[in-house]
Amino acid sequence: MRARYDKIRLIFRNTSLNMKRNTCPVCQFPTKTCVCSYIGNVIANATQVIIMQHPSEVKVAKNTAKLLALQLDSFALYVGENTSDFEELINFCNVNHVALLYPNSHAKTLTTEYNHSQKLDAIILLDGTWKKATKLYKLNPWLSQLPSFQFDSVNASEYTIRKSKHEYSLSTLEAAAQFLEIVDQCETSVLYKLQAGMVKEQMKRMPDDVKARY
Repeated sequence: MRARYDKIRLIFRNTSLNMKRNTCPVCQFPTKTCVCSYIGNVIANATQVIIMQHPSEVKVAKNTAKLLALQLDSFALYVGENTSDFEELINFCNVNHVALLYPNSHAKTLTTEYNHSQKLDAIILLDGTWKKATKLYKLNPWLSQLPSFQFDSVNASEYTIRKSKHEYSLSTLEAAAQFLEIVDQCETSVLYKLQAGMVKEQMKRMPDDVKARY
């Protein structure tokens, strides 16, 4: 267990997130909104989940990417904006079977009828607002060379503390969970439980007038 949390700390140290004294050493959330009590059993995902995170998301308290690090056995996080920021990831993609979860013009639709004989080594998700995710995609033309997937339908989002103009928007965690449910046939309820716990802890700290907006 300790080795796992050492790995999580390494992931976020490499994204230039410096731990502060009031940060939980395990979940990396502020101690006042610690989510450790909501962490479940680790999901042994066969397809590695790779997050390309826009720099504007790094210090967002309500970001769900670091929740994935707490629950997934195979996970990686890269922060950047331009191609030069992702050279290590590009090299990884060149020698592995990697796909992108993004609704571009050539994206194949993921359904429950997915052919499980088509093995992927990893799936990339873009982490940011829809505007920032679109910017990441446009600034990294190498992404368009990867096989791409999109959902034929999405579950209703339970991520209530960040607004989106799109009714079909999911949090990064929810998108990863839905992908793993289809492709890896994983049981992902622990991911939703952890996200709900984070929302609950964040809501506790909000003034009543702010809560009313959600």
